[in-house]
Amino acid sequence: MKIATILTAAAVCLTSITSTEAAESRAALNLLQNSDFEFHVFDTHRNGGRVGYSSPNAAFWNTDSWGDVKVVREAHVAPEIRPKFSTGNLVVIKPGKKIWQFFTLPEARLAHGEAISLSVFGHQAAAGDLVARISLMKLDSEDGSWSPADFGYSDKRTFPRHSRGELVVAKAYEARSEKPGPVEVKIEDAEILGRFQFGRESHSADINTIGIRVEFENRSMANDVWVWAPCLTSGQQARSRLPEARPMAPIYRHLPRTIQKLWKGEPIHIVTMGSSIDRGSANPRMVAYDEDPASPTFKHPLAEREFNGQLVGREDLDSYVGWWQHYFSYTGRLKLELMRKFNLTPDKVLLNYMACDGSSVGEAHSGLADYCSLAIAPSSSENGHPQGKSWQDLYPGLFARPEGSRPDLIIFGSGANEKTDTPDEVAVFEGTIRWLQRHYPQTEFLFCQWQNRGGYSSSPGDMQALALRYQIPMMDMGKIGDDLTRWCNPHTFCPADGHPQAAAHYVWFKQLEKAFECWDPIATGQAQLHLPERLHANTYGWEGDMVSRSENSDRLNNRSRFILDDTAVNFWMAADAKNSPVFVDGKEVGSAKNSPARNVRNSSFRFGAGRLGDRHVLEVVGDKVRVTGFDSKVCPNRRWLGIGNPRWERGGAGLSDFQSDWGAPFGSRQILLKPGQSLTIEALGTDFSIAWVDRADGGVLEVFVDEHPRMTQPTNLPFVDRGGDEHYMENRKGITGLPWGHHAIRLEARDQPVTILGVFTYDSRSNRGNERRIVGYAVPGETVTFSAPFKARPFVRCDGGLKVKISDLRKDRVTFGGDASGSWEILGE
Repeated sequence: MKIATILTAAAVCLTSITSTEAAESRAALNLLQNSDFEFHVFDTHRNGGRVGYSSPNAAFWNTDSWGDVKVVREAHVAPEIRPKFSTGNLVVIKPGKKIWQFFTLPEARLAHGEAISLSVFGHQAAAGDLVARISLMKLDSEDGSWSPADFGYSDKRTFPRHSRGELVVAKAYEARSEKPGPVEVKIEDAEILGRFQFGRESHSADINTIGIRVEFENRSMANDVWVWAPCLTSGQQARSRLPEARPMAPIYRHLPRTIQKLWKGEPIHIVTMGSSIDRGSANPRMVAYDEDPASPTFKHPLAEREFNGQLVGREDLDSYVGWWQHYFSYTGRLKLELMRKFNLTPDKVLLNYMACDGSSVGEAHSGLADYCSLAIAPSSSENGHPQGKSWQDLYPGLFARPEGSRPDLIIFGSGANEKTDTPDEVAVFEGTIRWLQRHYPQTEFLFCQWQNRGGYSSSPGDMQALALRYQIPMMDMGKIGDDLTRWCNPHTFCPADGHPQAAAHYVWFKQLEKAFECWDPIATGQAQLHLPERLHANTYGWEGDMVSRSENSDRLNNRSRFILDDTAVNFWMAADAKNSPVFVDGKEVGSAKNSPARNVRNSSFRFGAGRLGDRHVLEVVGDKVRVTGFDSKVCPNRRWLGIGNPRWERGGAGLSDFQSDWGAPFGSRQILLKPGQSLTIEALGTDFSIAWVDRADGGVLEVFVDEHPRMTQPTNLPFVDRGGDEHYMENRKGITGLPWGHHAIRLEARDQPVTILGVFTYDSRSNRGNERRIVGYAVPGETVTFSAPFKARPFVRCDGGLKVKISDLRKDRVTFGGDASGSWEILGE
């Protein structure tokens, strides 16, 4: 039930005060992560340096730039600075710099009205150099509405004055010490302020506090400042040196290849999958705002769409960021943080935006090959890069790698637009992963899906299943985003139609960032599983390669109908109507949008729920419908054995040409199989698809596999299109679920002749993990018995003069022939 149906129209003010008992129960825990400032040194990886006791980066802490701080093990800190107690590591903050940590209220189980307190030990050269700060971070909210047109921009729409730009400091609590030397700085009884009203209107009186930022700043312009052992607790009194409430999770160990490249400073290629949400499209557009609270133009927009690094002091990004939304998106922020964390320049991190407005992963299958190979030139709209330079100009190191420019990491974000073959859309995601694993075996994956208020999309459940099956790390932004809306007006976190603004992208990024935090001792890496057993049967249809056809293809019938190659397809169409019904095999499966131009990230419609091996006819119905192109998937390891193939035993039946009105998808040769005759072939595979031609006088086709009856099929049934016209045309049907190996296929006709076109063979095994292999040596005439029979007649490979006839091969034994001895290898299940 929607909030609007539950709440009255009156403003609702929520103030949640944690009980004294609950606060006291957590007062003995430190709410900061990595209060010991654990770190990992990568100079040893990158340049052979020997220093392993200091680093400019501490896990789960942030700085403005690489080198603003240095973390040092206590054994290497001067005695006059380090404390008498053991603290692990200390941080030296350079003059004018700072270090901070941000987390949301639900991550620390904090609430509005609760008090928190902070203690930190340090050393300062002069009084007041070290400043400790607790900042309550809220979502922007001011009375009234605004329009970009008010500032001279082209967008004339009006929006509420909430959720503009970055998080805002609702209140900052500061403390410092007035004595030089060793100090303990405390902030006590800092109340978490918060109150808000539900609804789409914006209110200045609201305090949408959703997070806490703990910060240590060096105010001196000349001297270093040291800090160690920070401790944030729930309660009115500061406490120190407490155990941590939120242990660090070593997610990095699930990305061993990507992390090692970052350590080495090698260039990496990251592809961002998803929809408009992932590439930062929003209403209003995400742009740079004046973020200075003391400025009279606070929260006024500073730009329209094109990125200008000068406005944010990042001119180094001008050739690498197309639009402002790419800069502020959660993955755009990740690129910047990877540069800071690992001391990289912009040319070392290629962030390739495959995510597209209105797109789904199903539609994006058409573009996988182009995006992974960088076949599309830099373009703000296409991949988030400004036009004008080539990929080689921007990322020369990527092309100099032995493995070339191939993708290293794929980030799956929003699946809000998927709805492909629901509820079986997991096959679309899994097919994407397996296509990438087949073509780029070392590529790693990371899941971090947006999920607005916990109920925006069904796909996060699918990603959880895939995370388990493939050992892919999943950062659960969906739960964090849902939990924190208890502490704000949800419309300030995500103001319109599911598209988050910059502050929400920041929270999203903070969840993604956790996958790249590293510290010693390094946990053993855990490589993701390569092509494990599939989760869903439909995946096999999605993981193949696309075959593209234009509107001039002879595979199109009446410009609105075509036969799929296997089970999955994307297509584009033009029509008078905005949406047109789509039918597959006579059953309505959805509606296609009017989108005539081929776009490898946006199609008119996608489908992949067909049964393997069967003929599938897709029709679009409507006035002036015209299919302008379609991309049809071909399953991996498919082979066509047309009736003209010499492996068929045709029993004297004569071949003739077959004239197809549908582009001969199953070949152009035929045999008329008469009752009493048979056609046989030995084929290797797990699934077979028998192809024939339906005729008004067609008989019944009977199919035997390994002498077992597997199919009885009338061949006198026409395909009836949506207009009622009958089509006697090519057809096929699958025989599936067989063990991999040799199978004898025999075709017979009953009652009347049957026209045969051939057979497709498939090897649909998820992998070769269950494959048995035995080898040996034999002489002609020798019979080898297998200790355990194979599930089907296995594949035999011989060397020397040794040979094997199919007729001498069984599940449990083989008799060799030939004219000389030799070695043999047998493969099967």
